[in-house]
Amino acid sequence: MLKTKLFQAFAALAIVFGLLSSVIGIQIIRKRVMGEAQNQVSLDIGSAWAIFNSKLHDLETVLDLVAIKKIVVDAASEHDWASEDIQQRLETIRTSFGLDFLTVVSPEGQVVLRAAPPYRTGDFQKQNPVVLRALKGEHASGVTLMSQPELDLEAEGLSEKAFLVLEKTPRARATPLTEESRGMVLATGVPIFKGPQLLGAVYAGVLLNRNQDLVDRMTEVIYKNEQYKGLAMGTATIFLKDCRVATTVRLPNGNRAIGTRVSKEVADRVLDNGLPWIGPAFVVKEPYLTAYDPIRGFDGEVIGMLYVGRLERPFKALSRNIMMRYAGLSVFGLAAALVLAFIMAGRLANPIHRLVEASQRMRKGEPHTPVECRSSCGEIENLVVAFNEMATALEEREGRLKEANEKLEKTNEAVSALNLSYMDMLGFVSHELKSPVASIMNYVFLLRQQKLGPLTPGQEKAARNIETNSKRIVEMVRHYLNLSRIETGELRPVPTRVAVADEVVRPLLEASEGDAQARRMRVESRIGDDLRLKTDLNMTREVFENLVSNAIKYGRDDGLLQLDAQRRDGFVEFSVFNEGAGIPRDKIETVFQKFTRLEEADGTRHQKGTGLGLFITRHIVEAHGGRIQVESEPGQWVRFRFTLPVFPEQEKA
Repeated sequence: MLKTKLFQAFAALAIVFGLLSSVIGIQIIRKRVMGEAQNQVSLDIGSAWAIFNSKLHDLETVLDLVAIKKIVVDAASEHDWASEDIQQRLETIRTSFGLDFLTVVSPEGQVVLRAAPPYRTGDFQKQNPVVLRALKGEHASGVTLMSQPELDLEAEGLSEKAFLVLEKTPRARATPLTEESRGMVLATGVPIFKGPQLLGAVYAGVLLNRNQDLVDRMTEVIYKNEQYKGLAMGTATIFLKDCRVATTVRLPNGNRAIGTRVSKEVADRVLDNGLPWIGPAFVVKEPYLTAYDPIRGFDGEVIGMLYVGRLERPFKALSRNIMMRYAGLSVFGLAAALVLAFIMAGRLANPIHRLVEASQRMRKGEPHTPVECRSSCGEIENLVVAFNEMATALEEREGRLKEANEKLEKTNEAVSALNLSYMDMLGFVSHELKSPVASIMNYVFLLRQQKLGPLTPGQEKAARNIETNSKRIVEMVRHYLNLSRIETGELRPVPTRVAVADEVVRPLLEASEGDAQARRMRVESRIGDDLRLKTDLNMTREVFENLVSNAIKYGRDDGLLQLDAQRRDGFVEFSVFNEGAGIPRDKIETVFQKFTRLEEADGTRHQKGTGLGLFITRHIVEAHGGRIQVESEPGQWVRFRFTLPVFPEQEKA
């Protein structure tokens, strides 16, 4: 029968194509899931390098500031490094910025000061590539290996921190070594100049051995510390050669896998050939989707590796889950196709049978009678008519939706591109302005100190104007950089123990003394020397600098500027008070908004600025869990109150 033959043909096609599509689909799913996961790891290594290089850039920035400090330049110029003050200042800088060592050398390469105990001096460091380049007047930054004696010279206990016992690791290369005494160090060297004269160099370093903060930062930023069945979804490691010196990879006992070694196949490719490894690899006890990049020293030799990896197990589980669902859908689809084939065979057979009868009648010479599709044939006819009408309607609507979606997509792309361009431009321009502005400030300082020759009164006035406007640019750069971090969600505090008086208030008031004296203002600080906060040091400085700067800028000549502090329920409430015209009552609610510029109550005096200082201040205070508010008596005074968390030991005291 025609119905049976049609059903058999439909069933055969459905089974063949169903099985074929299932096999191909499962293969595509497996490759796509694992391929996308590995592609993501390839992007992760770029993010890890960005964090790594950011740490190196921060180190270079600190040394740039040290090299231009007056006390350092004067000591280098006079060959007088015996002062305890300069050693204490450099040691404060070293500890504040987390440097393991900070050392100054003469133009001949002899160490004249070390800011880390036991403060050894007199040795020569010209063989050090960082020092060698710095003494040539160049900035030098990179990764280097230091021997145990070199580490002992730089700082007490540094060689003990670097020392590692090599652990037996499955799949690692055979080695007769049982320990690693060298240290892998992020190192930076900067020359010290006075005018064109090279007075020496300053260099510093951060030991990477057991430096867990850097790899923890990588896993936090890249993988959000996610876990899968008790295992870390993502890990990061810094290798000295093939040995893990800092890692988030864990051993079965939960300890970090310090001293374990990389697999032989990875070491052969990355360490021996200097090529990156992208692909699956065995990491201590688990297979990971990994990316390894070589870390090169100053001479270009591969001295270690940077690694990131994602646990392979969850992606395999996801792949199996998707394949099982796909297989189930395929079986269900095949069964439905067979049922549909049976129904369609019957519905097609009846009208075809009527067409055969009509053709037979025509062959016999009987008058032609149009074949009408009633009953089952009528359903096909109605289906065709309904489908055509539906298809036409859907096509028209789809065309309208497609056009609207294209317009919306173009609009979204334009808005996203504009916003991204704005943020990139803001961050890029602000960042790129830092170095030239610092150079301008340095030369203005030299001019005003008449280090480059005597100035006429007109030239001295011009130099003062340049200095004033350069300070405004520095303020703008700082504010726009902070705005960029706020807009992109990167302004996150890293709390440490902060001595407010010594590390924030006193240096700020000393730096602002000239501006306050120019206004003949009386400056009083009632902040005790024993007060400690649990805050981000740089952000705390930013808050005080913005508020004190505003107090001087908008305060009254011969007026009072007063700083005060009181403890309140785990926080310290600070106040910055100044006498002056104050803030109009109708402006109180808007002072913390973006691009709002303060003006005096009578509206007659406007100060130039970015309008971002108080906006940034509020974000920093709130990021620490605090609050900020303003009080003012128009024509008399203004007081800003804000709270920051007290250090826990202070709270118990």
